[in-house]
Amino acid sequence: MSPPTYEERLRAPLGVWAAALGVSLVVAATLHAGAGGVRAVAPYVVVPPLAAAVLLLRSRGRIRVTDAVLQVPGARIPLEQLGGVTPLDAEGTRRLRGPAADPRAYVATRAWLSRSVQVRVEDPADDTPYWVVGTRHPQALAAALQRSAGDVSPLSDGAGPEQA
Repeated sequence: MSPPTYEERLRAPLGVWAAALGVSLVVAATLHAGAGGVRAVAPYVVVPPLAAAVLLLRSRGRIRVTDAVLQVPGARIPLEQLGGVTPLDAEGTRRLRGPAADPRAYVATRAWLSRSVQVRVEDPADDTPYWVVGTRHPQALAAALQRSAGDVSPLSDGAGPEQA
């Protein structure tokens, strides 16, 4: 496999870790509810580590672009099957996750990523119209996809999702 032209790890930021710890402690305190014995300790031993384990699992994902393939958590697609690439700001990402979403689209993002890239799929055998890939650096990911795919389409302004 050729070296990646773009790689990004989808780690949860420190603020998300702090919020998860806070919420898990509130849940543990609610389960404790002043009881004695095992019920006084068990929620604090189980709930915060469980929250940390979930965040660790969600932070394992990577976005990787090589000369031939786009890899995201849970899927990969050859670059030759991709069409246009559109970097999206927070509002464009929100629209494609919600009101303007196509239920056939593949969405690979995390709750803590407010920006993304929309990548159109041009494979006639695939009914997925596009992918939404959450990223901290939408312009850099879009540029890497275009470089690796041989400039498959012009880069748009990133103001929002293109309307079909």
